Amino acid sequence: MKPIEKKRIAQAPSSGSSDLPGQVLSVELSEDEEVVWQWTHRSDGTSVVTGYKVIKKTEEKSERSEK
Repeated sequence: MKPIEKKRIAQAPSSGSSDLPGQVLSVELSEDEEVVWQWTHRSDGTSVVTGYKVIKKTEEKSERSEK
């Protein structure tokens, strides 16, 4: 029998409006995963999370240092 894997929900950072098209609201992660949010900055000055990359926690430092 396969062990039950715990999952958790990571809420995306707030962009001030929840009705912007293409906005990511949350992502489901395993215990050993983290998320790097991808932002889109619009011409009207608003910013919204429109994507994400799921990485293993061991990769987290190297992923963040590349940015």
